[in-house]
Amino acid sequence: MNNEELIFSRKDQHLIFAVKEKVESTATTMLEDVKFVHQTILDYDFSEVDVSTHFFGHKVNAPLVISGMTGGTPLSGKINSMLAELAEEFHIPIGVGSQRAGLKDPSAADTFRVVKEKAPDVPRIANIGASQVSMGLSVGDAEKLIEMIDADVLAVHLNPLQEVLQPEGEPVFRSFLAGLEKLVSSVSVPVILKQTGEGFARESARKLVGIGIKGIDVGGTGGTSFAVIEGMRARLMGLDVLEEIARDFADWGVPTAASILEVRSVFPDILLIATGGVRNGVEVAKVIRLGADFAGMALPVIRSVYHGGVPGGRRFLDKTLKELRIAVYLVGGKDLKDLKKAPIIVTGKLKDWIIQRELIIRSE
Repeated sequence: MNNEELIFSRKDQHLIFAVKEKVESTATTMLEDVKFVHQTILDYDFSEVDVSTHFFGHKVNAPLVISGMTGGTPLSGKINSMLAELAEEFHIPIGVGSQRAGLKDPSAADTFRVVKEKAPDVPRIANIGASQVSMGLSVGDAEKLIEMIDADVLAVHLNPLQEVLQPEGEPVFRSFLAGLEKLVSSVSVPVILKQTGEGFARESARKLVGIGIKGIDVGGTGGTSFAVIEGMRARLMGLDVLEEIARDFADWGVPTAASILEVRSVFPDILLIATGGVRNGVEVAKVIRLGADFAGMALPVIRSVYHGGVPGGRRFLDKTLKELRIAVYLVGGKDLKDLKKAPIIVTGKLKDWIIQRELIIRSE
């Protein structure tokens, strides 16, 4: 099997495991420790609630991103097509999975291009790995990724845990910051960083000061765990020790709620996306209140279209966005500015994390 076949096989394995198996982290997102203070005397009608916002200058209908997770094979191309159709219908941003395969194979590139065809009027996020940046991704290749989906933003995903667990992984990061700074200063669109399930600590965020990135997707623990997925792949390959190691790291990382506060302590104004175990509209409201500008969802949307097609995805997004609007209404607000200053109570593990890490929750 050549390298391209390995990439394709791996991508389909990731997708099938994600939609059919229990692949969430054994860790908590800590979002259950955030409680809104319900307001029973309201100043608005529910019809007045407006959750629209802006994503790098583009007005969108809600602070929700369909996060990038797939692409590169015929199956993942079909998934991307359905996700893009939904992004266009709901007028929200959409990302794609790593486009490395698309640089090597025109047929793989088509599985990403479908996103610009099906979602021409919403912001689109291209995607490449930090390892590729570390190993000298050229500006020309970066622009090919952007052109492939006519992207408005380029995400560089960070997945060191997955890379060390993957038999085919490339845990190469020594030159990452130098490569990232060059990329940021050279490409034609804003660059954001995207963690993929291990979360983001302030120590890492501090290393990015002055680099010029325009956004961070915290990708906290509590959602899809690529340690779990790579453990499943290791079992298929008969790599028992690697499977055991992957299992031991299934709850590794910084939980999503804590990641938001960690990054905000360093970057008070950067565009911040919160992914990692966000599963409904109430949790979207919680991450916005903690300091995120957008919530991101991958696994629940992918599962909904895999099992129910576009109608299944539509039902899920309808439910999620209505829940968000209800949450805004029940905290006494009519828009996201009101949500961001709503009173909350923080308990449990998140409260302990805030105290030990000396963090604060800002209120607009």
